[in-house]
Amino acid sequence: MPAVSTHDPRRATQVTLRVVALLSSVLTVIFLFSFVFSDRGIAELQQARKRVGDLHTNIQQLQSENARLRAEIDSVKRSTYAVERIAREDLGMAKKGEVIYLLPKK
Repeated sequence: MPAVSTHDPRRATQVTLRVVALLSSVLTVIFLFSFVFSDRGIAELQQARKRVGDLHTNIQQLQSENARLRAEIDSVKRSTYAVERIAREDLGMAKKGEVIYLLPKK
């Protein structure tokens, strides 16, 4: 009498696929849960986005300041009035024969 096999390969394949799908689903849920609620998850991503925004703002301010300073440099290079103004106001210098009155700072 021939031996009868009780092992069905199609059924074993279906069971294996179900186990793999269930395991994948469980791991995906665990990963999403840890991503959302861990310190390295969404909170860190939001902090990084805020830092990037702050840095962009800082860059814009520095670019504006650079443009202002370049304009001031160009003005000084082209005008003797600007050089005289800086010499008088910032350095306290005067032309020959001028008298400077310094007021006390409050």
